[in-house]
Amino acid sequence: MVRTLLRSALREIRQSLGRYLAILAIVGLGVGFFAGLRTCQPAMMATGLDYLSEHSLHDFRLLSTLGFTQEDVDNFAALDGVAAARGAVYADFLTEVEPGREAVLRAHSLTAGLHQPALAAGRMPQADNECLADARYFSEKMLGAVLAVSESNEEETRDLLHRGAYTVVGLCWSPYYLNYDRGTSTLGGGSVAGFVYIPEGGFDFEAYYEIFLTVDDPALAYSIEYGDQIDAIKPAVEELTDRRAQERYDEIRGDALEEIADAEREIADGWDEYRTERTDAEAELDDAYRELTDGEAEYAKGQRDYEQGRRDYAEGLREFADGQQKVDDAQQEVADAQQKLDDGQRELADARRELDEGWDEYYSGKAEAEAELADALAQLTDGEREYQDGLEAYNDGMRKLEDAEEEIAGGEAELREGQRELAVGEAELADAWDKLESGRRELEQNEALLDASEEQLTAGEAELEAGQAELDAQRQSIEDAIAAGLMSEEEGAAAMARLEAAQAELDGQRAQLEAARAQITAGRAQLAEGWDDYNEGKAAYDAGAAEIAEARRQLRDGQAELDRGRRELAGGQKELADAKVQLADARQELDEGWDEYEKGRAEAEAELTDALKELTDGEAAYSDGLQELSEGRAELAEGQQKLEDAQRELADAQRKLDDAKADLDRAPGELADARRELDEGWTEYNDGKSKVDREFADAEAELTDAEREVADAYAELADLKQATTYVLTRQENTGYVNFDNDTSIVAAISVVFPAFFFLVAALVCMTTMTRMVDEQRTQIGVLKAMGYSNWQIMGKYLFYAGSAALLGSVLGYALGAVGLPWIVWEIYGMIYGFAPLKQVFLPDLALLSFAAALLCAMGSTYLACRVELGRQAAELIRPKSPRAGKRVFLEYIGPVWRRLSFLHKVSVRNVLRYRSRLVMMVLGIGGCTALLCTGFGIRDSIAHVADDQFGEITLYDYAVTFQEGQTLSSAEAYLEASGWLPEEGLLVHSGSVDVQAPGGGKSVHLVVSSTDSLDGFLSLHSGETAIPYPGDGEVVVNTGLAEKLGLSVGDTVRLQEKSLGEMEATVSAIADNYVFNYAYVSAGTFQRQLGRTPEYNTLYVRAHPGADPYEEGALLLEDEGVGSVTVNEATRSQVDSMLSRMDYIVAVVVLCAAALAFIVLYNLTNINITERVREIATIKVLGFYQGEVAAYVFREIIILSALGSLAGLGMGKALHAFVMEQIQIDAMFFACRITPLSYLVAFVVTMLFTAVISLGMRPRLRKIDMAESLKSIE
Repeated sequence: MVRTLLRSALREIRQSLGRYLAILAIVGLGVGFFAGLRTCQPAMMATGLDYLSEHSLHDFRLLSTLGFTQEDVDNFAALDGVAAARGAVYADFLTEVEPGREAVLRAHSLTAGLHQPALAAGRMPQADNECLADARYFSEKMLGAVLAVSESNEEETRDLLHRGAYTVVGLCWSPYYLNYDRGTSTLGGGSVAGFVYIPEGGFDFEAYYEIFLTVDDPALAYSIEYGDQIDAIKPAVEELTDRRAQERYDEIRGDALEEIADAEREIADGWDEYRTERTDAEAELDDAYRELTDGEAEYAKGQRDYEQGRRDYAEGLREFADGQQKVDDAQQEVADAQQKLDDGQRELADARRELDEGWDEYYSGKAEAEAELADALAQLTDGEREYQDGLEAYNDGMRKLEDAEEEIAGGEAELREGQRELAVGEAELADAWDKLESGRRELEQNEALLDASEEQLTAGEAELEAGQAELDAQRQSIEDAIAAGLMSEEEGAAAMARLEAAQAELDGQRAQLEAARAQITAGRAQLAEGWDDYNEGKAAYDAGAAEIAEARRQLRDGQAELDRGRRELAGGQKELADAKVQLADARQELDEGWDEYEKGRAEAEAELTDALKELTDGEAAYSDGLQELSEGRAELAEGQQKLEDAQRELADAQRKLDDAKADLDRAPGELADARRELDEGWTEYNDGKSKVDREFADAEAELTDAEREVADAYAELADLKQATTYVLTRQENTGYVNFDNDTSIVAAISVVFPAFFFLVAALVCMTTMTRMVDEQRTQIGVLKAMGYSNWQIMGKYLFYAGSAALLGSVLGYALGAVGLPWIVWEIYGMIYGFAPLKQVFLPDLALLSFAAALLCAMGSTYLACRVELGRQAAELIRPKSPRAGKRVFLEYIGPVWRRLSFLHKVSVRNVLRYRSRLVMMVLGIGGCTALLCTGFGIRDSIAHVADDQFGEITLYDYAVTFQEGQTLSSAEAYLEASGWLPEEGLLVHSGSVDVQAPGGGKSVHLVVSSTDSLDGFLSLHSGETAIPYPGDGEVVVNTGLAEKLGLSVGDTVRLQEKSLGEMEATVSAIADNYVFNYAYVSAGTFQRQLGRTPEYNTLYVRAHPGADPYEEGALLLEDEGVGSVTVNEATRSQVDSMLSRMDYIVAVVVLCAAALAFIVLYNLTNINITERVREIATIKVLGFYQGEVAAYVFREIIILSALGSLAGLGMGKALHAFVMEQIQIDAMFFACRITPLSYLVAFVVTMLFTAVISLGMRPRLRKIDMAESLKSIE
């Protein structure tokens, strides 16, 4: 019998092969898509993990602005938890990769055991002038090519790459560059085109630029355990990095100072030696020069003496003659001088007599003038005394007046102070009243809250007692079950353990309730104290009100006294004004008298001075005359002596002339000998001097250069700054992080989407089998009547469904788990491609897929057969009674129903009458439409992230990060020096903080604007609503962060940073942001809560219109104080590139969903036609044309497809929202968005499939045999 049923099942498969293959295809497609997408992420991750492990990607990358020594490397290698440490060097350089085109390459030193390149072609470098090149950038045609370091590189780069040219001997992939991104550079266009690996000997360096570390026994990359392991080691690495950086700084500075000191000593010794040798040489040259110049002088003197001798001889002859004449003239002059002396004696006697008479007149005139001036002075002195008395009286009055004014002013000040104190008191009294009223209301509210809390507490205690009673009852039941043997000791112990856990939870709740009861009691006590405080405050308020009234009365009395004082003060001021006028008149008369006295005294003094001058001049002239007379006598005596001497000299001159004549005759021969000796001496001197000058000029230049080098060394030492260090993990490696993000996207899609896909396939499979069993109920009745058991009959259908499901599962899993990951990896190969995909087999997933497929197919078959097999054979053999006709809702709408044709009315009744078929069709087709809609929606949600972020939110183009904090003035100076206007930049503080909230914590970027505004550089908005910059004590966060932490406006968060401290702020708004997470606070909040001014270390800069962003980025990076420049265009391209890969993933998803939709529509249409063969034959017998028959059948399918598609749009929106919630990338936020076009395309594709399948089914309608179909089955 079993064999007969098996043959029947196989025959059924052959006869309904289309339906069987549809089940197989649906199950295979569901399992394949489910298993394939679920396998993608593990396969990709396994490929990446094996590659990273095999090629030893670093765990830490250490950077220092002062570099590292081998001693540093050894210290890190000895650190606990570190497996290996390697120093490395790198440099960006320009090289000509094609004729006329240069590219920027990044050269890395090969490090033993770390970052092992994966050879793609060629061999490893064996010489220092060989290299491995980037396999992504270069082709195998580059093997053997030479990469020359261009002369356009800086000298420092050329010195570092001292070989100058490197031969490409191999192409490779590097674990350091997992994806296509090679980084940015200050050279060329601003981006690195590719990398090369060079042996360490190919670099000429003094210190390593970076150190790479690997940890002991690393956990699996990307795992939580790996992150915890890195976090545990990182503090020790950071501490050692900072310590070694300080030691490196001290070492460099110490070595520099020692080298400078040695150089200074050498320079000082050199100058001493230079000066000593130069002094000696110059002394020798000076001696020689002096000898020569002395010789020259002697020669010249001899020459001159000879010539002079000749002239002197001739002159002597003339002088002898002139001397004789002069002697004769001198005798006559002596006689004339004696006559002049006698005349001068007589003139001096007359002058003395005139001078004596003038002195007598001078002294008498002086006595008269002094008497007249004394009288005038006495009169003026009396007038001054009277004036001073009046002035003193006036000043006494003024002082009294000022004292009165001060008293009045003091009174006014006291009055104003009293008024102010009164106003303050009144304000304080009003404030006290407000506080009393507020306190009273708060006390009443607290009292109400305590009452409500006590009611809740009482209810909680009642629930607790009920729970305790239920627990005791369960404990008793378990003990009874153990005693009765209904439960084993082990099961009883496990149940008791669960009860003990529940008891512990109840005890904990009881403790909480008791604590709450204690809090309420304490609250009641505090409330009583609050009412006591309120009553005391009310009494104090009444006393203050009485004091205020008394103060008002005292102020009125003080105002009256001040008014009387002001009137008395005005009278005194008038009297003093009159006295002031009288004093001014007296002062004017005295001043005029003083002026006349001074004028008279000046005139008298002038006359006396003139007379005194004339007398003094006369005395001087008299003295000069006496002097001249005395000198005349002396000259006369001297002239007489000279006359006698001249007569003797004439005799001597005669003798000298005779001797000179003899010397002149010998001189020419002696002069010729002296000239020859001098010429030889000068030749020898000039040669020696030239040699010495050259030698000392060279020595002086060397010493000057050395001094300049020392000065430069001092300047460099002064510029030497403490090392800036960076401890980077794999999380700062772009390729590593992007690989994780990309696999996370695939994993997120694979969580929900394939499951829903599978559910749709299972639903359609269940529908197919249910309707198949229902269709063959007559056969089931015959088999039952023949004596087959229910299980035997059910086995046939279970075999039918199970075999289709099993074959479909095997084929689907084999194709999906292998093919789909391969397709996805090939898509990602454009970005990664560093290794072939590693295929993984997931037994759990395979078992789950097979079990789910068999359960859906065989489970639905079992349920369908169970219902039918529960009936009697006679009932099953008879055809199922037609459903009772009922009016559908359209029939109640007369105008519409009457306008429908007969076939249209039948179609409407069929659609609405068979509700199970309607529901299954709508669910099946709607599920397929929902999958299409979700696939298109995923693309809509991610396609515009970069445009929305960098077009509407991030409005600046460059983020310039400085090595030290900047001021507004220094930032403006930097902008102007770089070619920007001050208003084209915004200075901000940028850093990382941990945001702590009740919903968890998250590390985010903190931004603090120096101007408390981000206008023009960042747009804070939510949808179309602009958000103001946060005020004091406020923070603005982005939507993604708010969703992750469960934040809403008004919540309080804490912002923590280990080196700064902690801030607490209220969320004032939630702003849109798609890339990274941000928190914005004001400078006031930062300074007030952290006690320090923000370090403004970042400058946002807008690009010039039409400028190349990478070239401008390189220009901004030229300043020595700039640490880095982030070009947003590069970030935007990176985001676009990463998200563009999603297009391919979505395309795969949409194609699979479309395939499922097509199969589902085909299957449901096929079932629909199969079920209605007799009905269709009847219509054909009634004379309907083929077109009318097709329209009758397919009209219902089209209506059901339309209804299913419309329902699927709503289901797709919900499914899309759920899927987007699962796609959580740490650095990105995706808005839930489906465009109208996506809805339209999903609807149109479903309806297009319906139309195509309807056209394909028309031949089957034509093949229906009316006679066979209408044969009676009874």
